[in-house]
Amino acid sequence: MKYQQFLRELEAGRIAPAYLFEGEEDYLKEEALKKLKERIILPDYEDFNYEKLSALDVPAAQIIESVSTLPLKGPHRLVVVDAVDKWSEKDQRTLASYLENPVKSSCLVCLTGKFDRRRKLYQEFQKNGKIVSFYPLWDEEIIDWVQQRIRKEGKEIDPQALIYLKERIGNDLHNLNQEIEKLIIFTHPARIIKKEDVEKVAGEGKGVGVFDLMGTIREKDLARALPILSQLLERGEPPLRIHSLIVHEVRSLLRIKEKKRGLSPQEVCSIIFGPRNYYPGFYTDLANHYLQAAKKFSLSELITDYEDLVEAEASIKT
Repeated sequence: MKYQQFLRELEAGRIAPAYLFEGEEDYLKEEALKKLKERIILPDYEDFNYEKLSALDVPAAQIIESVSTLPLKGPHRLVVVDAVDKWSEKDQRTLASYLENPVKSSCLVCLTGKFDRRRKLYQEFQKNGKIVSFYPLWDEEIIDWVQQRIRKEGKEIDPQALIYLKERIGNDLHNLNQEIEKLIIFTHPARIIKKEDVEKVAGEGKGVGVFDLMGTIREKDLARALPILSQLLERGEPPLRIHSLIVHEVRSLLRIKEKKRGLSPQEVCSIIFGPRNYYPGFYTDLANHYLQAAKKFSLSELITDYEDLVEAEASIKT
């Protein structure tokens, strides 16, 4: 089966006792594994019911021992094994024997690239488990994937922006996802992502984008910030646009620094992006960057910086 069919079965609650995730599209493998984990593992008991191992480090007998352990406070135990194609013939046959009668309270996921379909292990997955294939998407599938990914965040992308994003970044889903995450934050609170947004965030050619500049501010790296700022201005980035982004960056750091107690990533997300019931993972990852960045500044520094930016705005407008 393919990724989308796997998701449909997962939504319907049809969980197989064993999966072979084969193919070269690692991003979709990671997404499928993440969704499976969210579906069957209670977060409070992850340490007890989730285990990830590598066939390069452990024999098949140890994997069987792990999946034979009963789950704690949950219906399933999830065991993930990477690089099963690297096992010896003996280890592969050992696991194949387990698949003849797999433990129903555990879910075993084996990860591999290309796998020899003539091997007994592959054939046992066909009989008693499920094989999910992950291969690079066609161009049309990439377009659909980008649109769906952006719609999950409540946004749309202009067709020209979509084509430009694909041409600029290529078909690598890891890279595309990183740029989409930046675009979602950059265009907040607008609902439509336009081509000029992609140009600003992704940069031109080997150049840099505004997110590179924002990163240097959080890193307090003036030596890198100045040449990036120069490139952006030479490329025609409006000074007021750059200024407003810097103001947002400094104001966010200031609001974090002003809090006397420690903030959770969710509270930081509320400061940066506004109140929401739920923040996706990349929002909380960015919030952690802000928490670390705020430690590099004193409160007085941020107050002074913010006051200087307010004065600079008047100068730019006049």
